[in-house]
Amino acid sequence: MYTFEKNVVQLLESHGIDFEFNAVDHYLKSALLNIDFMPGGVVKAFSNENSTAEIKPLTIRLWEDLYINHPVVINSRILSLLGISSRIYARKTTVSSISQEVLDVFVAENHLNIPLRAKYRYGLYHLQKLVAIMAFGRSCPIQVSGTTYKSYELLRYCSMVNCTVVGGLSKLIHHFEEKINPEHIMTYVDREWSEGKSYINLGFTIDTFTSPYGFWLSPENNERINEKSLPNNFTANELRDKGWRFIKNLGNVKLVKYQK
Repeated sequence: MYTFEKNVVQLLESHGIDFEFNAVDHYLKSALLNIDFMPGGVVKAFSNENSTAEIKPLTIRLWEDLYINHPVVINSRILSLLGISSRIYARKTTVSSISQEVLDVFVAENHLNIPLRAKYRYGLYHLQKLVAIMAFGRSCPIQVSGTTYKSYELLRYCSMVNCTVVGGLSKLIHHFEEKINPEHIMTYVDREWSEGKSYINLGFTIDTFTSPYGFWLSPENNERINEKSLPNNFTANELRDKGWRFIKNLGNVKLVKYQK
């Protein structure tokens, strides 16, 4: 058992979760969540690659390098998927615009992905504490079936670690709709963590599934480099000679919501 697998197993045990762990296949099963562990950049088949929002339970893919770099965030997300977190109801929060700096700090502390520059930035505050954020990009025209829409991309949504803001996603999206009156909203959901059900429940529909993204994984510091941005002009063969591993994620689900 790898250390990151052991940590997750101990996390579930500490909360009294019943599960089965297969150390050979690096796979954990429970009533509410399955975890497909990816130790050391070893690529293996994924059981839910063609999953839909109707399949239960959800299966997530958990990479060792991501866990090493973001243990607090990942533990929080696992517990949240198991229904274990403090709960704040969105009706008890207030919406406020936030600066890019506030957004950057919050995302860095509470999300697996890096912060992005955003045109529209909102936060949910509970008792004067920021507990969730949402960020949108600038509008751009898109054409669908001969109709032009003014479209906005929802870039980031996340809540504070170890906290579920019940209704937070809905409240922030509705606030954006009331303020900006978008004709079309699009967003991408990481297929390794979600099937997009929360967005589908809010009127989004699945548009496409994007192709998997390739990364080079450093053997020294668990750093990921996009396959299109090789470090220091190294070739792929040179990276392999230095022990780097080439991995691919599952890609994203693209979801859209029309307003006209």
